[in-house]
Parts: sequence; structure tokens; C-alpha cells
Amino acid sequence: MTNATAAARRPVELWAALGAIALVTAVYVPVARGAPPAPSGLAGHALGIAGFLLMLFAETGYTWRKNVRREGYGPMRRWLQAHVFTGLVGPYLILLHSAFEFRGLAGIAALLAAVVVASGLVGRFAFTAVPKVIAAPGAAPAGGARRVLSFWYLLHVPVAAAMFVLAIFHVIAAVYYATLLR
Repeated sequence: MTNATAAARRPVELWAALGAIALVTAVYVPVARGAPPAPSGLAGHALGIAGFLLMLFAETGYTWRKNVRREGYGPMRRWLQAHVFTGLVGPYLILLHSAFEFRGLAGIAALLAAVVVASGLVGRFAFTAVPKVIAAPGAAPAGGARRVLSFWYLLHVPVAAAMFVLAIFHVIAAVYYATLLR
């Protein structure tokens, strides 16, 4: 295995995401002091906005880069790493923003976020594990396994899109009810 191949298989983005989550948690716990901050308070809004922006990047940045054929924007591997990082940290911030209450539209969006994160982790590890699989006699070759794994895409992408639509509706409703109805 070459150094480039070994580096591609190390989940640095997962370790970075865990480090960021630990750092956010270290700041959040003293702020919470026995009760989570209200989602509509300053800390809650800051968490919600930061989480939404990270999820916006996770949703659009990697997809945009996959569709751009020029090389001047960096290697796809780095974009995938950024996608995984923001796709883990963003939903965690949203979880903290929710104050662990899952009701209504925001609750459904949070449930979809959990499905997207879980399916993303499965996809991250499944797609990197497939090249390691050596086909047994009579088994499908690795290319056949990649085609089967492509069905994972049919869960991850539409659920992510639905989550994002619900999140946008949540933001619009929150702004409407919090500011325009005063």
C-alpha cells in the first residue's frame, strides 16, 4: 500500500469532527449549567445558525465540486473530507440548538438529520471497505459490490434534501414568528 493510499484510508475528517465536537461540548456544558440554553436565546440561535451554515456547506459544497470538472478547486478527496466534517459537526450543533426537544417540523428535520448522518457514516465506511474485499470464487467482483452500494445513494441524498427543505421552512417560520408577529 502506498503512502497516498494509506492517507486516503485514514479517517482524518472523522477525528477532526470528533475533536470539534469535543471542543464545542467543552464550551457548551458550562453555558448550559444544569439546563440547556433555550433554542430561541442567543446561545441557541448561535448554535442553530452555525449548524445550519455547516449543513448548508455539507449539502451544497461537495455536490458542486463533483459537478465542476476543472482541477483548480482542489482534489475531490479533500472536498469529501470537508463534506464529512461539516456533515457531522453541523447536525451536532443543531442537536444542541434544539435543547434536546424534538417537536413539530424541527423535530422531523432533526430525525431526518440523524438518518442522514447514520447513512453518511455507513456510506463512508462501506465505500472505503469495498476495494479491500477480495472476491471469493463465485462471488461478485468488487465492481459489482460498488454497484450495489450505489443504492445507498438513493437513501442518503433524497433524505438529505428533504431534511434541508424542512430546515429552511423551520428557519422561515422561526423568523416569522419571532420577529414579524411582534
